[in-house]
Amino acid sequence: MYRTILLAITLSSAVVASTCLAGSDAGEGHQVDAVQVQQWVAELDSGQFAVRQNASRKLREVGLIAVKPLAAAANGRQSEVTRRAVDILDSLCESDDVEVAEAARDALESLVHSAHRLPAQRASVVLRGQRLRQQRAALVEILRLGGTVTSAVVDDGELVIGLLVLGRKWEAGDEGLKYLVKLGRVEQLKLFGTQFTDEGLAHLTKLTGVQTLKLYSTEISEEGERHLQAALPGTLVDRRNGALLGVAGIGDARGCRLTTVREGSAAHRAGIEVDDVITAVNGVATPDMTTLISTIAKQQAGDRIKVALERGKQTLEKDIVLGELAEEMD
Repeated sequence: MYRTILLAITLSSAVVASTCLAGSDAGEGHQVDAVQVQQWVAELDSGQFAVRQNASRKLREVGLIAVKPLAAAANGRQSEVTRRAVDILDSLCESDDVEVAEAARDALESLVHSAHRLPAQRASVVLRGQRLRQQRAALVEILRLGGTVTSAVVDDGELVIGLLVLGRKWEAGDEGLKYLVKLGRVEQLKLFGTQFTDEGLAHLTKLTGVQTLKLYSTEISEEGERHLQAALPGTLVDRRNGALLGVAGIGDARGCRLTTVREGSAAHRAGIEVDDVITAVNGVATPDMTTLISTIAKQQAGDRIKVALERGKQTLEKDIVLGELAEEMD
């Protein structure tokens, strides 16, 4: 009889231990079956606040197994269940487990297209908030790595940046360009310096919302530029190899009439003056400033060019050694 009692105690202890272990594992997202998950989902509509809170906590803890039941529960007309289920999916999107985070995000994306207004609206708001958090986090990292920003505002739930420059202070090279993909709208993105090469195209081709992409003095090739133009049809790609003539002008019947000659520039040192009309560079006609810029953009600092120009009734030719484009120049 003593052995029988001892065995009963042992078995009872084992059951208690097993129960405790299961409870512990449930808290850590292990050994929880679909029945238990469905029970917690049902409790999201409990009349008791404590029960709803406990169910929400458990569903956050179990992770992946809860995603589909939560999505199904959210896609209904019970406002409390929808709100709690979507909020739980939102928190699961922040999981360190990539599979859990992706599954939760996919579930929210699906709910956006729900036939029911409430889950569609709630999921849309949550996803917009997630994107804004990601955009802000990416911008913080970009600034930490040496990027500089001119104006950043939130417009309709999206981060909008006026000008983002990654120049000589940029510490992360091509690899750091991965953070750009997470940003919102960027009106102008400027990459300056030889630390940027064709290796960065893997990230740059994924950009969205960039209106103008300036590639100044980089090691990105002409083929890389063409690849970017094809991948980003809505983006103006402005690539310059680093040469600077130092002029500004407007189209004229004869060519590009200069309105500005930067003091100390290659043009200034060569004796070029305001109101001179540049008609050609290295034999290539320059009917306007855009053509002149694109012609100089193909040159390197230190290259020698021949500039044909008209000054009043005079026709002149200047032999010019180009200067270097500075980071702050356009």
